[in-house]
Amino acid sequence: MRLRLGYANEKELEVIGPLLSNEINRSVELEPIRVKEDELKFKLKELDLAFIPLPLTLFYENIRFISNGAFVTTKIGLKVTNNRFDRLCISSSNSTEYYLFKILTNYKNPIEIVRSESCTSTDVLISYEDYNISLDELWRKNCGDLPIVISLIGSLLLDEQTLSKVKVIIREAASLQESRRKVSQYSKELGLKGRQAVECFFQLCLKKGLCRSMISPQIL
Repeated sequence: MRLRLGYANEKELEVIGPLLSNEINRSVELEPIRVKEDELKFKLKELDLAFIPLPLTLFYENIRFISNGAFVTTKIGLKVTNNRFDRLCISSSNSTEYYLFKILTNYKNPIEIVRSESCTSTDVLISYEDYNISLDELWRKNCGDLPIVISLIGSLLLDEQTLSKVKVIIREAASLQESRRKVSQYSKELGLKGRQAVECFFQLCLKKGLCRSMISPQIL
């Protein structure tokens, strides 16, 4: 069985590296398809699976997620490139990173939002390394020592039986990557803390008025 897996960030694919390199051979084969994050919302119905940013659950309530293979981080912040804070570059207005900026900061000055995948000519960009302003510290003030879940593997098309098969092979690949210290334990399996992290994200989203109601994604 060959399944199309949408992704926007190369970092997301690290967790399934052993599957893509045929180090693990199973009856389920994943075909990664690069999708611009700004277009992902419109492509979900065409893909079997995708790494789905948390805010897209505001548009699709019937996404089935799995608890394995998530893109998770503990470090994220704002990288200031020229000592100004007039233009912020984001990959998508529906990205988890942009929502983290909005729910964790109280920045009130007018700021121009630029959507781009390259982010080479703006004042500020969101980064996972070498950043000047930490967002993860603000996250920990609000959510404690929970990890930051950026995207989860999910589907609008697949039934629970098929997703259960996908869970098994992705967990196997993720276990290998965790043993090699390429991904975190929460990428292998969200566990209680990972699920609490997703819940805390939506609690903050609701508190900031960016979510109309409390979201509880279906995570298998």
